Amino acid sequence: MAAIIAYELADGSRRYYVKYRDAAHRQHKKSGFKTKRAAQDYAARMETSITDGTWVNPAKGQTTVNELAVVWLQGKQGVSKPKYYADLESAWNVHVQPKWGSRPIASLRRSEVQSWVSELSAVRSPSVVLRAFGVLKGICGDAVADRLIPETPCRDIKLPKKPKKRRNYLSAVQVVELARNSEGHDALILTLGFCGLRWGEAKALRVDNVDFERKRLEVRSSITRVNGKDVETATKTWEHREVPVPDLVLDALKPLCAGKHGDDHVFLERDGSLIRTQTAQGNRRTWWRRALNATDVPVMTCHDLRHTAASIAISCGANVKAVQRMLGHKSAAMTLDTYADLFDTDLDDVAVTVNKRIREAVEDLKGTKKVPNCEKTP
Repeated sequence: MAAIIAYELADGSRRYYVKYRDAAHRQHKKSGFKTKRAAQDYAARMETSITDGTWVNPAKGQTTVNELAVVWLQGKQGVSKPKYYADLESAWNVHVQPKWGSRPIASLRRSEVQSWVSELSAVRSPSVVLRAFGVLKGICGDAVADRLIPETPCRDIKLPKKPKKRRNYLSAVQVVELARNSEGHDALILTLGFCGLRWGEAKALRVDNVDFERKRLEVRSSITRVNGKDVETATKTWEHREVPVPDLVLDALKPLCAGKHGDDHVFLERDGSLIRTQTAQGNRRTWWRRALNATDVPVMTCHDLRHTAASIAISCGANVKAVQRMLGHKSAAMTLDTYADLFDTDLDDVAVTVNKRIREAVEDLKGTKKVPNCEKTP
């Protein structure tokens, strides 16, 4: 049972404090209530939370966000890919720590978090804001799980939405023409445009991963640039997959694999180094931008060729499950969400096919005079 006790301040005004015991019978005290009713309300909340097991020790809420972030980041480091972890660390250092680092976790308020998100959204892209908010939300989530605070201040926050980027789908002819204009990188362009590999997956592709007899590519890893260094990790979904390879692509890959050891990389620069990330910025800074200009296609990234591969596969009749496996998506639902605009054309194909079947059925029935009368009766 909580005790409510009155006391006087130096100026003679009255205040109240609450004494209560937790489930382990340890005593706690909270002072500063201006009215007895406020003290009673607090005492009632504490007793209810102790009874239903949701009580948290107010003293633990004084742990700073800085202290919690150290543990949270350590937990992410061992289970995250280097590039993703580097992005989290950067978001913490640049956006989260300066604002919240020195604050006790219990002092954070939802209204403050919403204001921070809104202010950050005014000057930074949605991707940056979402990453920074995700870091703070993760730290607060751990604090709730560890019973440092009763609930997260990151609940019900209105976040910026990423604008949907318009995709440019090239035709098969345009992919071939782009490859011819790529200054010796034709095999790479054909692989990206017809097989749908991610850039990092193509960069990590080794000679042993190319099965010329079965016409398959085995995608086992990915290489990304982290802090100026190439780092090889598992694929984005942490799974291996096999990708079908058209004959045109196989023919382009043969000279790149000839005379190499099985563990050698397929795609290299002329100096023997790993292929370097290309940009479409500027007018003629990279071979990729020069190829785009020469081919007269919309400005796009190398990664956009992956969408072209999906488009070509779908237009050739590949079902959603086959496209999912080719692209290495986690689920068919993700493939449908990503390429809903392409699969929408299947509805027209269904209508055409159904109409054809109906016409055939009607023609067959004409000879038996069993054609149904579909006209409305007046």
